[in-house]
Amino acid sequence: MTDQPKKYFVRFSNANDFDKISDFYDLNSHKNVLKRQTELMEKLTEDGAVIIIEDEKGTIVASSITYAHKTTDKDGVEHVNWQEIGTTRSVLNGFPGVFDAMIAMQTLRAFLVEPPEKTFAAQMETLPVQTLAGKLGWRRLQGDPPEKLLEGKAKTVADGHATDNDWFILGLEGLPTMAKWMEKTMDNPVLENKKTGEKIELDFSKSTFFKMFSYEIRNLAKRDFGDINTPDPQQNVKSSRDKWLKNFFR
Repeated sequence: MTDQPKKYFVRFSNANDFDKISDFYDLNSHKNVLKRQTELMEKLTEDGAVIIIEDEKGTIVASSITYAHKTTDKDGVEHVNWQEIGTTRSVLNGFPGVFDAMIAMQTLRAFLVEPPEKTFAAQMETLPVQTLAGKLGWRRLQGDPPEKLLEGKAKTVADGHATDNDWFILGLEGLPTMAKWMEKTMDNPVLENKKTGEKIELDFSKSTFFKMFSYEIRNLAKRDFGDINTPDPQQNVKSSRDKWLKNFFR
């Protein structure tokens, strides 16, 4: 009888997860993963802005956080200009597809729940991460990052500082590619470690988001929003999301 692959559950956070999320980042610190403000981390955990992968005992093996960088206009109205995908950390190494599933699901949740008025953004300092993100639709930001984006990140950082190097963006053009990778994981949740042959299964049964929006993700995967290699940093992702949903829910 063949052993069943070990299950790892992918879901978004709730308020009860804060302590173990904090412990995960403390125990698995990395020089390229800046520590963020504790109060902000607690709020984002409660808001469900943290995606986690945990084993059957509830031990976290991977996590990533979405940071909404906001500005206020002259009328006092707050706008989410960028959604930063950051603080991405995984100790579940050797299984291609873990990073893809986590980042894709995280980004798609933000697109459907709280889309940015500009683009998604991320700072990636290593080539392996840049390569993984590249196949998901991320592209290097041409020119310097907007000052407001740097200011937004600086407000979240507890140690270290926000720099202007190695910024990547994901605009509307890249979202179908992201959705296709999520669809691939939905249809093939068993991942194999190429070195050891060990297999694991990503289980989405604990994710309310996945249960509610899996059909919308499949629909988004079929769309074409333009050339993925020439993302428009000024394109309003939010207004495009609103238009897509109006056409989708008829």
